[in-house]
Amino acid sequence: MKRFALPAVAVLLLSGCASQPPVDDEPPASPPMFAEPGVGESDALGLVNLWRVSDAEGEGDETWLRLDANEFQLWRDCGMIMGSWRASNELFLASVDSASGECAPASVPTVEWLESATAFAQTADGYQLLSGDQTVASLTIDGSPEPIDTAAEFYTQPPEITDEGRARFAAPAPLPDELEPATADALDGVWVAGSVASTEPHVAFNADNTWTGSDGCNGGSGRWAVSGSGEFLATSGPSTLIFCEGAPIPSWLAQSASAGLDPDGLLHLFDAVGAELGVLTR
Repeated sequence: MKRFALPAVAVLLLSGCASQPPVDDEPPASPPMFAEPGVGESDALGLVNLWRVSDAEGEGDETWLRLDANEFQLWRDCGMIMGSWRASNELFLASVDSASGECAPASVPTVEWLESATAFAQTADGYQLLSGDQTVASLTIDGSPEPIDTAAEFYTQPPEITDEGRARFAAPAPLPDELEPATADALDGVWVAGSVASTEPHVAFNADNTWTGSDGCNGGSGRWAVSGSGEFLATSGPSTLIFCEGAPIPSWLAQSASAGLDPDGLLHLFDAVGAELGVLTR
């Protein structure tokens, strides 16, 4: 019997809706997402900074988004909202997992504009976060939030870009020549791991950029995005850890950096260094 657990770097454990950020004097160490860099750095490395947020629905003037290499802190008057994010040359996905201070309601908060973003674009003075062709937020360098008692002061400053941070934003290896880049239209629908179909491991890619699926025993869900060049990203939510025979499809998605289709219509998922994670059948 096999056990499939999602990688810690991609799983959002939502057990505590009001967890506090560390208050130590030094920032936490961040493990690299990839063992080795891919082909150069992706454009997403430029997002690592402290940004003032504007043009975002529901946000006030005093909102900042601190994008560190493996996590984000969204500063509001009420405190901080935290989570994780992924990005590539074009794509951007973020998921909220906790909050502090008065920003923490009875359940995990949602930030619709941030969690709806699927891409980003550079501007003359910063970046735009995009959902389709709509701008959901503008990011510029302008000031910083006031320190609060429940978080270390370094969170009010731009994050340092380390070698490990650069490794997390290595550009994905190119797809093999025999594969066509996957597109949103091509991915739409249900895909299965045919060799272990008795337990029905599968993923359903929905048109609203959400996905649901299972490794055969444990359900999963999250969001996904794909670019015209075959770059692919997905977030993965919490999951149970039931023992069973299956295929770790949620784990494949969480680690994927590119996706391509072969002449037989099979979907191949690859990590950032080009290692094949799994193959799915429509």
